[in-house]
Amino acid sequence: MAPAGPVRGMLLCHAGPHRLAFLAHEVLSITSPGEEDAASARLAFQASAGASRVLVATSGGAVGVDALEIEAEAHPLLPAPPVAVSASGGCLRGFVLARGVLWPLLGLADFERLLRRRMGGAA
Repeated sequence: MAPAGPVRGMLLCHAGPHRLAFLAHEVLSITSPGEEDAASARLAFQASAGASRVLVATSGGAVGVDALEIEAEAHPLLPAPPVAVSASGGCLRGFVLARGVLWPLLGLADFERLLRRRMGGAA
């Protein structure tokens, strides 16, 4: 699979020690915990729930993260192996190299649905 074109406008997030990236245009707003019914991104890493910021998707779902930074620079999108896409429930879009490290780029609404399934709640 050939690398896709560059992506621009991302939110680089942390869930505990883990890195996650989301496209900024998929985020309707950023709120504080308690303002939204958010699924914690930490659950994807089998850690206890928690968040300091909540990303609200344009679809209405919300994901809590520990920290976030805006990345406006363009970065090439590196493809994800099909097995990794499948294991992620289809939310993994690929990887971006930003700030000297790889960040998995996830679809925010798809990731929120994956977390809800892990929580045992409705998607």
